Amino acid sequence: MNAVTAPAPAAAGGASAPAHPVQPDSPRYKWTVLAVTGAGIYMSTLSNGIVNVALPVLTREFDASLVLAQWVVLGYVLCITGLLLPAGRLADMVGRKEVFLGGFVVFAAGAALCGLAPSLHWLIAARVLQGIGGALVQANSGALVTQAFGAKERGRALGMIGSCVSAGALTGPMIGGVITAYLGWRWAFYVIVLVSVVATPVGWRLLRRSATNRDQRFDPAGAALFMAAVASLMLGLNQGPLSGWSAPATLGLFALSVGATAAFLWVEQRVAQPTVDLQLFKNRGFSAAVAAGFLSFLAISATVLLMPFYFQYVLRLPADQTGLLLAAQPLAMMLLSPVSGLLSDRLGPLGPRLITAAGLTLEVVGLGSLVFLSVDENPLWAVARLVVLGLALALFNSPNSSSLYASVPQSRYGVVGGFQALYRNLGQSIGQTAAGVLWSVGVLAAAGGAGLSVEAATQAPPEQMMAGFRLAFGCSTAVAALALVVSMVARPRQQAQRAAA
Repeated sequence: MNAVTAPAPAAAGGASAPAHPVQPDSPRYKWTVLAVTGAGIYMSTLSNGIVNVALPVLTREFDASLVLAQWVVLGYVLCITGLLLPAGRLADMVGRKEVFLGGFVVFAAGAALCGLAPSLHWLIAARVLQGIGGALVQANSGALVTQAFGAKERGRALGMIGSCVSAGALTGPMIGGVITAYLGWRWAFYVIVLVSVVATPVGWRLLRRSATNRDQRFDPAGAALFMAAVASLMLGLNQGPLSGWSAPATLGLFALSVGATAAFLWVEQRVAQPTVDLQLFKNRGFSAAVAAGFLSFLAISATVLLMPFYFQYVLRLPADQTGLLLAAQPLAMMLLSPVSGLLSDRLGPLGPRLITAAGLTLEVVGLGSLVFLSVDENPLWAVARLVVLGLALALFNSPNSSSLYASVPQSRYGVVGGFQALYRNLGQSIGQTAAGVLWSVGVLAAAGGAGLSVEAATQAPPEQMMAGFRLAFGCSTAVAALALVVSMVARPRQQAQRAAA
């Protein structure tokens, strides 16, 4: 018996049968799905940018330390990352519409509580609630859109979802800054509530139920162990720069993550209906898409962390100019993502393979070019490199996501959507942590200061800082090259044809 069963067929009195046909039967319906899911994913991404901008204001208002205030961000990230796979599995069981819109409601409730927060601890707890809702939304948006558009338009639809993600990343800091400056940080959360009040009833009325199988059972042990493994890993990555990588607390968190991962794999191999069917990884198309996606986000995350430091510490640009220059990368992604998805659809079975290879090649070129940044670089040339990286991500992400969904039947779309968001979040978190460590090591090595602290790296002269940038971006280039090799070697040539069969 398969651990994850196919959708239950319609039957007399069967509560699990879909209320409407699952396959798309009208052009208008698929665009309705895209609008509703796009609003959800945009709102989830927008929230991150808003909170990042408002964090200094929150720290001052609640008279809190940065170590405590960062839990406003960390609590959300931990919760959303740890719940992605259980959320996808739950949707495959009880329905993607119900889980997705339930996530909308939970996310909005968390935002309302954030706006009402009388203390920082209240705000952190409300952000955790938002993380639960965000996981339910993120794990199911791609599955809903993929199901509505069908195989022939899958890449195009996922490209548009990618544009929504990029639009949230692009506009979040700007919207958050304006609202915080003129209305106060609480209204930054109330705006999310207003969007949800409109979108949730519209989505409930217009979205159709997906096929489900109520006979399946949830895997609470597997879900708990997965959450423990991911949460302890993320906490360890956060704790390392603060307490030291050899500190007992840091090592203990990593040990807990390894132990929980081993226990999770043991449980998943023995439970009848696991959170993650490990047989999925025997599918070359699935494994290649997950591995290449994770490595791509791992590599590109160095730019997210380090380029603001380069613009401000080396080129001495003010924060407002830095923000405008950094917008070039998500803007390029937002504009090109639907085009790359459309191209992957038009090129047939080989489309995802060819376009993902082109995107990863551009990523290698773009990251490699950052190694040659200088202390007197023209800022526009630096921005041109970021545009190349934005184009690279747009070319890669949509067809890679399309091939990921093409590798499995529709009954597993929820879990696959969880994997898609999971490798993105883990790649970004691990990548940014590794980039910060590599940058500090490079700067301190250039300074020749065996006794200097990591904090002293930010006070080093620009010439010494450049050694850190070269080391970090050089390693990122190598990781991107590895992603290209994995994508080309491991990805099956005729995956789309087999998936359709």
